[in-house]
Amino acid sequence: MEELMRQLEEVVYTPGVSGREKPIAALLAKKYAPYCDEIIYDNLGSIYAVIRSERPAAPKVLVSAHMDEAGFFVKKIEANGLIRGLIMGKIEANSLLGQEVRLITRSGEKYFGVVLGIDKDNHGKSQKDEVLLDFGFSSKDAVLAEEITLGDMVTFAPKMKETSNGQAWIASNWNGRINVSQTIDLVKTMAAASVKLPYDLMIGCTVQEQVGTRGAQTAANVTAPDFTIVLDTAQAMDYQNEQEDQQGFLGKGLLLTYYNPTVLPNRLPLERLKAVCQTANLPCQSYFSFEASDGAWFNKLRTGCPILLASLSVRNKNTASQVVARRDYETALQALARFLTELDEEAIRSFKEENR
Repeated sequence: MEELMRQLEEVVYTPGVSGREKPIAALLAKKYAPYCDEIIYDNLGSIYAVIRSERPAAPKVLVSAHMDEAGFFVKKIEANGLIRGLIMGKIEANSLLGQEVRLITRSGEKYFGVVLGIDKDNHGKSQKDEVLLDFGFSSKDAVLAEEITLGDMVTFAPKMKETSNGQAWIASNWNGRINVSQTIDLVKTMAAASVKLPYDLMIGCTVQEQVGTRGAQTAANVTAPDFTIVLDTAQAMDYQNEQEDQQGFLGKGLLLTYYNPTVLPNRLPLERLKAVCQTANLPCQSYFSFEASDGAWFNKLRTGCPILLASLSVRNKNTASQVVARRDYETALQALARFLTELDEEAIRSFKEENR
């Protein structure tokens, strides 16, 4: 568990706003390398560890998360030293005011500051998706002297804590980091598996998911999978007043998404993963998603690819204090590893032929 906590802290504290994912990609390359046969990239920066089958012309299975976190770009440096930031990705407006932030220059220098009220009513952002940031500078010249430039990335000040009872983890960026950690653990687990896989397995992360699932478009062409599992986070709605609106319960296992507004997941792999969970006595739950998914591009590019969406519930998603359950993380890894270990060519073929 100590090793896992160190890994979680490492991914949380490594920056990577959409379009600026190089630091987190470098960390992933280091983590993947000892356990895979090859690391591949697309030209936007998406990264995948490849574990090759011994079979010639084997089908290709992809497990893909995204590694970009929501944050800000430096948009304007004001004469008084304050900085206007442009929001990159989805951030809940009511969570912004007073949040601590971290600016990272191109050279890697870090500066810590805070989100100010952008108008007389103390709103956290403007209608143009701008925020006002205070890093303690008193003039524009003072900012420029630190080689801070337009386009530098700003994240929420990173944090990662465990609740007192050890059952939940709180972090500033689980949307974009908890699934990154999952891919590291899954690469390690599958590399150590005694079963020789009948397919080439690719596990990794896209870029720029937060700003229109752009990285998935290029990653789909580079990986050309026969079957794709997309790992993501989903808003936990387990504390809503109306019971009929409740879903995504924390601590009740992996979310099996049966509807998404941008992609309709295939039923056969969904049912197969559900059966794996039931057989192994691992918790899982159905989920109705309201958010776009990388899976849409893997599903519809080239000649089409069957898709499975497997997510973790997150309370306070898209804020600077997001909550996940340790049990969900641990049991999801077990379920996914078992599913991949039992997957064969016949099943992959049946997924592709489901709607013929």
